[in-house]
Amino acid sequence: MQKNENDLFYFSRKEKNGIVLILVLNLLIYGWPDVYTYFSNREDAAIQIEKLPEEQHEYQKGNYEFISKERTTGHDITAYESRKVEYFEFDPNTCTKEEWTKLGVKEKTAETIIKYISKGGKFKVPEDLKKIWGLSPNQIKDLMPFVKIVSIPKIANEKNTNTHFSQKNSNKFIDINTAESSLMEWLPGIGPALAGRIIKYRNKLGGFYIKEQLKEVWGLPDSVFQKLKENVLISDNLKKINVNSADFLMLKSHPYIGYKLANAIINYRNQHGSFKSLDDIQKIILIDEKTFNQLSHYLITNS
Repeated sequence: MQKNENDLFYFSRKEKNGIVLILVLNLLIYGWPDVYTYFSNREDAAIQIEKLPEEQHEYQKGNYEFISKERTTGHDITAYESRKVEYFEFDPNTCTKEEWTKLGVKEKTAETIIKYISKGGKFKVPEDLKKIWGLSPNQIKDLMPFVKIVSIPKIANEKNTNTHFSQKNSNKFIDINTAESSLMEWLPGIGPALAGRIIKYRNKLGGFYIKEQLKEVWGLPDSVFQKLKENVLISDNLKKINVNSADFLMLKSHPYIGYKLANAIINYRNQHGSFKSLDDIQKIILIDEKTFNQLSHYLITNS
């Protein structure tokens, strides 16, 4: 068929083939840099894998971790980057988030472990690492030789004999006025966070005189108190404040006194002189019978 000279948009087969060829050449010329970069980066990544020992080709294996990064070209290419893992002996019950990450554990997994411990979870044997979701079998295998769990502390029972703490034996006690955080954590339902709060509140009070005061610790639910109350021992080891010599800041810092009552005590002392006995503080209007009964365990009038 002859080309119609008046038909501007009519092309013969040869002309169409020529147009297609030109378009293909243009695409190759303008797209070649991106194509080259894409395959070059993949080849580099493959070379880096080959350079690593065979036992390190698995995800987060040994001293290397494979991660995915987005190149500056905009292409999402899987790159393999080595990150040194530092192995050292550790107790999973006390290991910090920073220490877990040094051991090669992901930050999110480390947070999961810390949360597990704070809710009363315990690692009793190295195999307990298998309980943690997020740790691969290879990680567990690599970490287990370095696990050193501190043995369960020994505490005194009613007959002053040493024995391991057991939740099943109600005659085993922990003295909450002297126990350190690591020992207090063996109480049922008490993790590092609650143990720290108990000690902090104990220091502010000057010690506990009855076990029910544990209910005043922020974040300690009654259900936990009901579980541990049978295993709590309270020694007579209270730190007392001299109400005749203590300044305003010292009085104010006590949980049972506070700003208003501290100010009232100072004003009464300035007007009437030193308190001759603890009964005299009941003359202050703000001190009712309940408050007096609480304060009588923490205040003294002589040096």
